[in-house]
Amino acid sequence: MNFLRNKEVKCQFMICVFISVIWGFAGCLIAGIYGLLVVAACLSLCMVSLIFTYRRYRKIAELSADIDKVLHGNETVSFQKYQEGELYVLQDELSKMTVRLLEQAEALKKEKGYLADALADISHQLKTPLTSLNILSASLSREQVSEEQRLELVQEQVMLLSRMEWLITTLLKISRFDAGAIAMDFQKVFVNDIVTQALRSLAISAELKEQTIVVDIPDSAVISADLEWTVQAVGNILKNCIEHTPIGGKIEIAAHSRPLLTELVIMDNGSGFTKKDLPHIFERFYRSSNRNVNGVGIGLALAKTIIKNENGTIYAENGDFGGAKFTICFYQGTV
Repeated sequence: MNFLRNKEVKCQFMICVFISVIWGFAGCLIAGIYGLLVVAACLSLCMVSLIFTYRRYRKIAELSADIDKVLHGNETVSFQKYQEGELYVLQDELSKMTVRLLEQAEALKKEKGYLADALADISHQLKTPLTSLNILSASLSREQVSEEQRLELVQEQVMLLSRMEWLITTLLKISRFDAGAIAMDFQKVFVNDIVTQALRSLAISAELKEQTIVVDIPDSAVISADLEWTVQAVGNILKNCIEHTPIGGKIEIAAHSRPLLTELVIMDNGSGFTKKDLPHIFERFYRSSNRNVNGVGIGLALAKTIIKNENGTIYAENGDFGGAKFTICFYQGTV
């Protein structure tokens, strides 16, 4: 039998035989018949022990075969037949492990699908400006292009390159958050400072569209956050509002301090969100049904990622009088 090749079983068998011989010899010294009875009893016990050991090893071999099936992708294997002593405990743990492995395999499958979709989206977002750059370069190489036309083509190239740079930079930032490579530097910062810095890089865009930005934030409004990343998040939301607000429109920024949180509200008087778009506003690469706006769908996704990593929440809705409304909650005492 194969199980006799096991050193532990061999040792057990030899000890049983040795004890049987010793007690048999002792019985023979007292009386010959007693010695034979002792030997017979000891050998019987040895056989019973070997039979139970064999059954146990056979169960372990079956269990090993079932584990091997699970490792090779068989999801129909059941461990319920192992209901004996320690094997039952082992079966219970293996059942938990099997469920966990199946869950991880399913999550990995979904993650691969998401990664494939994300790569396709990134490829598409980069392919469009690259194609435009190739066309513009071909146009610039023509001799009959006037200086005025050449200047316009160069300006358009600069705009496309800036757009690609912003896209790649934002994607890298999101990837760093996904990889857990960002360490937030939490400190007490004034909400006014956050909004002021976020508006600094967007002032020209708002001015070109003749938009009015109204800020109503108490000087005492303070939150615990990472200043640089929070400016990035708020800036992305303001950028979205500027893009979706018409010429001559209005953007309002207000903050409210409450006992458990500080609320930052950003509103515009643009077209707002459709019912179809609203559940997907913060999804990566989601493009709204408003095709008049040139966006790639990652600015708001990054904003939500940043706020989430600061233990805050952000949600979007339509304002009471139309337009988009973003509400960011920074909770007190969560850091």
